[in-house]
Amino acid sequence: MTVIVANQPNRGTPFAPNAEIGSGACSRFVFNSSRIRNGSIAPAHSKHSGLFPSSLCQLYEFVGAGAERVQIIFSEFRLPSKQGPSECGDTDILMVYYIVDEREELVETLCGDTLPKPILSEGSRLLLEFRSSYNNTENKGFTGDFFFLTNFGIPTGHQPNQSECTFHYFRNASSQGWIQSPNFPGAYPRNIVCHYFFHGGPHDQVHVRFTYFDIEGILPCDEDSASDYVEFSNFNTRDRKYALYCGHWRELAVRSDGRYFRITMASNDRLDGTGFRALYTFETTQQQQQVTTEQTAVAAKSATGKVMSSAASRLLHRKFLPLSSRPSPRKPYIVLYTARR
Repeated sequence: MTVIVANQPNRGTPFAPNAEIGSGACSRFVFNSSRIRNGSIAPAHSKHSGLFPSSLCQLYEFVGAGAERVQIIFSEFRLPSKQGPSECGDTDILMVYYIVDEREELVETLCGDTLPKPILSEGSRLLLEFRSSYNNTENKGFTGDFFFLTNFGIPTGHQPNQSECTFHYFRNASSQGWIQSPNFPGAYPRNIVCHYFFHGGPHDQVHVRFTYFDIEGILPCDEDSASDYVEFSNFNTRDRKYALYCGHWRELAVRSDGRYFRITMASNDRLDGTGFRALYTFETTQQQQQVTTEQTAVAAKSATGKVMSSAASRLLHRKFLPLSSRPSPRKPYIVLYTARR
């Protein structure tokens, strides 16, 4: 992974971003996916004091291609605020902008010393603006790793089309695994629909247990309530067996009727949630397990029966001498005849 040092805009390395000095006091650094796929960013620091100068402004612009999105994952973040952890005020801040149709939309302002959750762009472009207003020995800045990706921040499953948030999970690939919403544990994108398809064996059921569930919305979790939602179905179409789910759930588990199951997550353009994470398992149905057990028992009984029949057959075919041809014993004895029942 390449580390980009922001106070060297004209650094002549093969992976250095395109950089230019803006008309104002901000330095702009442009990262294009055609030149670099991933790397790290950090504000400029003084070599002597370890601090970045006051009145510093730096722009980090990320430009992807096609269906690519930009994801930022922070590994360090130290921008304490004078006004406490909940308000940034006139302190050192990092602002996050979505760029859609050449318009910049401010979606989040970051400060404090809590590590921010991952950020995923709404489209192929993203802009970060860092502003430093005063010197503070506690303000160590930040370090963020950036990635140009097409999997929507979902690392598991088979994705047939990179432009669609659709993932397939097969029993013959793995009997269990994890699924998650885009960019988890960060906020999922707006106006997105993601499908998760599960394909089990002939006698399988799909069991899904959510370890985290936070989907923005209120009951009944439909368009009338302006809610994002998660849908469960045993079919490709709507399943009346299941209601739509939204809000915060501590314990949520579902089981399919058969070998096939679908989960769909849909978001609108209103508020954001942090999504979900779940463990899925392909399980053989109890009925099939019972049939298998019965078949095993029948096979064992049949094998035992053959052994007993063979022993009985040997007894039945044993030759017995007639009483008249036997020597007269000094003591009486009993002759036992056995026959097949």
